[in-house]
Amino acid sequence: MNFVGNEFYKLNQHLLVLVGLWPYDNLSFKYYQRIFCNITIAIMVVCQTAKLITFRRNINLILKLLPPVVFCFICIIKYQTFYIVAEKVRYLMDHVEQDWNMLKDKKELEIIEKYTYIGSMCTLGFTILGLTGLFIVISSPFIIPIILDIFVPLNHSRPQQLLFPGEYFIDQQKYFYFIFLHFNITVAIVLTILISTESLYVTHVLHACGMFQIASYRMNRAFDNKLLKICTSEKRAIIVCKGIIEAVYIHKRAIEFSEFLWSTFSTSYCILLVFGITSLLINLFCLFQAVLFMKGMNDIIILIIFNFGHFFYLFLGNYVGQILIDHSVSILENIYIARWYGAPLQAQRLLPIIMQRSMRSCKMVVGGMFVPSYEGFAAVNVMTYVSQAFLYINIIY
Repeated sequence: MNFVGNEFYKLNQHLLVLVGLWPYDNLSFKYYQRIFCNITIAIMVVCQTAKLITFRRNINLILKLLPPVVFCFICIIKYQTFYIVAEKVRYLMDHVEQDWNMLKDKKELEIIEKYTYIGSMCTLGFTILGLTGLFIVISSPFIIPIILDIFVPLNHSRPQQLLFPGEYFIDQQKYFYFIFLHFNITVAIVLTILISTESLYVTHVLHACGMFQIASYRMNRAFDNKLLKICTSEKRAIIVCKGIIEAVYIHKRAIEFSEFLWSTFSTSYCILLVFGITSLLINLFCLFQAVLFMKGMNDIIILIIFNFGHFFYLFLGNYVGQILIDHSVSILENIYIARWYGAPLQAQRLLPIIMQRSMRSCKMVVGGMFVPSYEGFAAVNVMTYVSQAFLYINIIY
């Protein structure tokens, strides 16, 4: 990758390199990275699942262990998806590079730079959140016992525990630090996978939004009154037609990019939607149960963090889908606002081409029925709370 905006993708590159998913690396070392990441996460899933089987009659423990197991499955799906579609991810990055290199106008470069900068800030924000979460996970087995000893002291030393217990088939107190090391490495890998893949996806969506905005800018520039007034009618027609053609070309590239982006990840996001809603239902049920039956504050705090993470992730996915919809139809609004009626007839005949396509927004349809948007986010929340209500009614009665 060699273009002006390359610096905005540096953090994405470093994060993907850490887990062996950067598509431009041809080193054999990245294959060992992938093997290490897959084995580490698989061991965690096996240990958590073994604990579920061991205590299959303990509903509370099952509900406590299901969220991290589902979360690990989500990360495995994302990891394998990026591994399978590595060539397509590379094509998307090449497409971004071509878009940057073809832009020569200063204003257009400012537009694409603005959107890419927002994407890089999102990546930085996700990374800071991930590091904060990792710090909490690493420090909690040492900080929580100290806090509990102050408020709820015991006559004996507290046993060391992980946030999410697993069945490692060894003496967990004796080998606690080895288990704790594996747990922390797994959490670090899982968070890196989630942050690196999602941040790159968000950055690509913002790139598509920037291209749609450039198409709108080119359309407005084509109908610039100041430029048209100083030109003859023949030259005016040439200038306007050329400006519309350039706008149509950028618009076409933006549509192709967004559609290829979604076709690359649509299957994985369809699976993730099912896993995500299931996990959210389980976490909400556990949280309501913990609050109603006054369980330990430690469990309540963990469940609140998990539920916040689920809602944030769902909102982010739907928000990204909404801004893509808004930007894809913005050029139609700009055409209506522009002084198209003052343009030559030859130029006006070109407008229906782009207007007809702009009437159909670029939607990311999941599973053929769910569209990520504000409406989609509201629908998921309503469905989730209705499901919770029916579940509690069935339990009570």
